Amino acid sequence: MAYVDSQILPGEQVLYRAHMSRLLFLPAIGVAVFAAAAGIVTAYVPTFWPTVVVLGGIAAVVFLGEWILYKTSEFAVTDRRVIIKVGWVKRRTLETTLGKIEALEVEQGVLGRMFNFGTITVTGTGGTQETFDRISAPLEFRRQVQAAAMAADERRASSQGFVAELGGNPEVREERECPYCAERILVRARVCRFCGREVEPI
Repeated sequence: MAYVDSQILPGEQVLYRAHMSRLLFLPAIGVAVFAAAAGIVTAYVPTFWPTVVVLGGIAAVVFLGEWILYKTSEFAVTDRRVIIKVGWVKRRTLETTLGKIEALEVEQGVLGRMFNFGTITVTGTGGTQETFDRISAPLEFRRQVQAAAMAADERRASSQGFVAELGGNPEVREERECPYCAERILVRARVCRFCGREVEPI
């Protein structure tokens, strides 16, 4: 099972998935080209065969490492959170609620703009930053995060408006912070409506 799917909470929906750019494989392709060129040379200089074998082995090892990184890196936007996992043995993860994201910066060089990849930097509350590079379509990823955050704000505003229509006053409701995601929830809540975890009612 994919990491993102294993972390989805009850009622949470994945809105968008991204992946690393396939240009990640460029170093392995470059070494393989040199190995192929050396193979052509062996038609005239048979002693080049050891070079071909060494370059071919290097290309295979590099490709395997890049393939594992590509297949084990996940980027997802849900209706509640941003979930990112990079790597397999050495793993980096980021799981943050949409309301805790202060900014999402995209950096693209000339090649990045040509081939649609770049680096994203997620800034959370308190100024914490996490950077992930070689992401495919980073501008679209940022757009999806912004759209999900706006939709979450609209749902929150509409729910407060509904309470007001019923004669309640959402501004004087007794609230507290969720001990897991720090979002504001009712004092008597048993389940956080943002992260979906069970909490002790007060």
